[in-house]
Amino acid sequence: MQLLDMGRGWWQVKSIVFVLMMAAILPWQSVTGQSPATTSATNDKGKTIFTGKCGKCHDADGSKKLPDGTTLLARLAKNKDPETRLATRLKDAQERHQVFLYLLPMIERERSSAPDKKAQ
Repeated sequence: MQLLDMGRGWWQVKSIVFVLMMAAILPWQSVTGQSPATTSATNDKGKTIFTGKCGKCHDADGSKKLPDGTTLLARLAKNKDPETRLATRLKDAQERHQVFLYLLPMIERERSSAPDKKAQ
């Protein structure tokens, strides 16, 4: 009889551990993974804001050469906090963040290609 009780206790412990692990993991899903639809909607808003307010001087993808020969993407890629750098022109924090999310993949691409440009 004691062996049977020990077996039940073991399964109870395993069940509790499983529930605790699931409770710990589930909140991370909402923090780490945005759905593609949410990301796309944010990028669309950011793109709309960027092309409307910044596109004339920087083109829709931030790659237009400026009078000093640099691009906005190159400037942002060199900056430690590109979102703060955007604050010099975009005063609204929500708009700035949406534009930053839109530009982030392009900034990362610029950063990854920067060593290639130095080699040329």
